[in-house]
Amino acid sequence: MNRNIIMKFRATEEEAAEIRRKAAAAGMNVSRFLRTSAVKSQVVLYNTADIFGLRSDIKKIGNNINQIAMVANSNKSVYLSDVSDLRKQLNEMSRSIAEHLKPLSYEVL
Repeated sequence: MNRNIIMKFRATEEEAAEIRRKAAAAGMNVSRFLRTSAVKSQVVLYNTADIFGLRSDIKKIGNNINQIAMVANSNKSVYLSDVSDLRKQLNEMSRSIAEHLKPLSYEVL
C-alpha cells in the first residue's frame, strides 16, 4: 500500500510519551499505532445535556424542603398539602431521572 499522505498534529510531552508507551506495548511503531487507533476504533460521544437540566429541578425541591423545615421549626407543624406537593415533586423528579439515566444516547463517529 502506498502511503504518501503525511498528517501532522500537536501533542504535549506527556501525550507524546503516552502514545509512544502504548505503541511499544502494542508492538507497533508510533505511525502504525496511530493509524490503527484512528481507523479501527470508534469514538463514542454521550449526550449528557438532559441530565444537567435535572440540577435545577433538584435545587427547586431542595428549596421547598428548606421552606417546609423552616415552617416546621418555627410553628412546630406543617400543612399536609405542603408535604403532599413535595412528595409529588419528588416522584416526578424520580421518574425524570430514571428516564434520563436509561442508557444515555450516544453518537458513534
